Amino acid sequence: MTPEAVARNERKKRKEARMQARRAQLALSRQDHGGPLAWRGWFDGSAHPNPGKLGIGALLLGPNGERIEVSEAAGYGSSSDAEYAALTAMLQAALGVRPPPVQLLLYGDSQVVINDVLGTTPVGAKGLETQRATVVALLEQFTDVSLRWIPRHRNGEADRLSQLAIAGWVEKD
Repeated sequence: MTPEAVARNERKKRKEARMQARRAQLALSRQDHGGPLAWRGWFDGSAHPNPGKLGIGALLLGPNGERIEVSEAAGYGSSSDAEYAALTAMLQAALGVRPPPVQLLLYGDSQVVINDVLGTTPVGAKGLETQRATVVALLEQFTDVSLRWIPRHRNGEADRLSQLAIAGWVEKD
């Protein structure tokens, strides 16, 4: 086999593997495994500019109509720092729920953060090791938790809360 044919074959294999992974991710995203006691949470972080001032937003909805909102300024950093801070704040809010959530379904629009936490990339995101360790430690405190990526347009409420935090911070300056 010629070197060109070997290279083509390798590219074809990589492409097929990416397509299979994408199909699996889509299938998972279409499933909602939430039972009657599931809490659902959405998180988002913003940096203005990027890097810059951080705002975080999160929304937790309980099975009995409970609603917990987080909207806070979170210092300075990158958009990935903001996304991690929002996820951390949401998990901390969920830990404060009594009785604790039996099941927790979490959604965010940052593929970087979600892939980093789930370990779906061969190498973790550089510079985010401390944030990842914090989130993983928090996740381990829950019995049944899932973390999924959703498109930005399906994460509007968390985005609104993160933008409110940024707007409030900018007004204080």
